[in-house]
Amino acid sequence: MTAVETRVLRVLSRTAMVPEENLTPAASLTALDIKSLEQIECVLALEDEFHVELDQPDLRKLRTVQDVIDAVQRALGER
Repeated sequence: MTAVETRVLRVLSRTAMVPEENLTPAASLTALDIKSLEQIECVLALEDEFHVELDQPDLRKLRTVQDVIDAVQRALGER
């Protein structure tokens, strides 16, 4: 697991109050009971953590933990 992935999981866990061990890449945000408002809070926390802005098209596609990791990695690559 990369440092970025570890940080993403830590932020998701802290913000959505989901145990980090439940945050597997294939885990669905819905199955983890992360509601849309919590998703917005997570996105804002991730943007603060990584000092990036996640693209709007990416935000509409967030379904799994891996989708979130991928969106952050794309944003970091575009800096």
